[in-house]
Amino acid sequence: MTYEKFMELVKEQILSFLPEEYANAEVMIQEVTKNNDQKFQAVCMKRPEDRIVPTIYLDGYYQMHQNGRDMDSILAALAKTHQESMAESAKWLSFHADDYESVKSRLYVTVLNRDNNQNYLRDVVHKDIPDTDITAVVKVLCENRKEIGTASFLVKENMLQMWGTSGETLYEQALKNTESLFKPEMFNVMAVLSGCDEEEAKSKELFPYAQYVLTNDAKTNGATVMLYPNLLQEIGEATRSNFFILPSSIHEVILVKDNGEMSAEELQRMVMTINRTQVAPEEVLSDEVYCYDYEQQKLTMATEPSQTKEFIAQMSGMYGQHESLEEDREAGYCMEE
Repeated sequence: MTYEKFMELVKEQILSFLPEEYANAEVMIQEVTKNNDQKFQAVCMKRPEDRIVPTIYLDGYYQMHQNGRDMDSILAALAKTHQESMAESAKWLSFHADDYESVKSRLYVTVLNRDNNQNYLRDVVHKDIPDTDITAVVKVLCENRKEIGTASFLVKENMLQMWGTSGETLYEQALKNTESLFKPEMFNVMAVLSGCDEEEAKSKELFPYAQYVLTNDAKTNGATVMLYPNLLQEIGEATRSNFFILPSSIHEVILVKDNGEMSAEELQRMVMTINRTQVAPEEVLSDEVYCYDYEQQKLTMATEPSQTKEFIAQMSGMYGQHESLEEDREAGYCMEE
């Protein structure tokens, strides 16, 4: 069965697997743009009285069909996911989305690649980070459950007028909240691999030749901690050295002390290889390598975009697209305007 036929059957038959109160629900198949302008197909079942309904991505369910699972059991699983999500989401809108004071404490930011997200960033409140290819988008947090992820929605430009505030004010508040909501964590990779737990491996100092993971305590969208005021400076002062930042994904970055023996280009080739073999396309942050100068207190790119294009051309065709069957770590929801 083709993907198009699969989606058609889902739209036609899903309501028969839901309770009777869904008889008049509208079933919508939507194309959802996510990070790096990756396109996903999703289904929503919305009754007239529903303020918020789950967006259920269909790629994984189609893969179940490809692996031999029958259509009835897939539709039953979809219906169960929808009902469980509805039960959880009932408490999410305890705040008023049209009232700035109600959403103010729920604002937060995540980082992504500016150049690879032109469609995703359209009409979205965001702030470009100077001297990098990173931009930060502002979201409203509906729920934060670290064991299963977060649920949120993007802040659109038209919401600024409704809330009576500016994008810059919104970003400053969101970044301040993010530091409180998602605490930074840094630990030595080799220490963890050798059997130490993460608590024992935590550090604020970088030792030569070692690699350190920098993320947040939710392990989701952890690369955002690069934006926390003073965090990179604290690491630089503890290390008494500049350091490279390798964007391993939107969820974490790798820090390496700049001891003068490694070039940014060598590190970049490693990042680019991992991006093409180990990271899902929607979770790639960048092919560039960043550096932090602790004396100038400045984050910049250590690699040149023009050189990166040459590397991409050289690597083209060497690696196939990485396939990931992981569930999305961040739930998407169709919200009624």
